[in-house]
Amino acid sequence: MKIKINEAGMRELYAGIAKKIEDADRRFRRQYEGHPVAEVKPRVKSAFAAIGVNLPEQQIADYAKAVSAREPFKWVLK
Repeated sequence: MKIKINEAGMRELYAGIAKKIEDADRRFRRQYEGHPVAEVKPRVKSAFAAIGVNLPEQQIADYAKAVSAREPFKWVLK
C-alpha cells in the first residue's frame, strides 16, 4: 500500500492547528498570566485538550512556568 501526501494540504492542516494553539494561548494568558504556577499548571491540560491538543507533562510544566512568569513559550508539536 502506498500513501500519497499532499504537501499543500499538510501545510494548511498545520497552519490550522497553529492558529488554534495561538488562539487558545491568548485566551489562557488573558486569564492566568502572572498567576502562581501552582494555580496555572492544573488548568493547562484541560484548556488545550478542549481544542484537541494533548500536551506531554513536561510541556505542560514548562508552559505553566512561562505563563506564570509572563514569558514567551516556544511551541513544538511532536
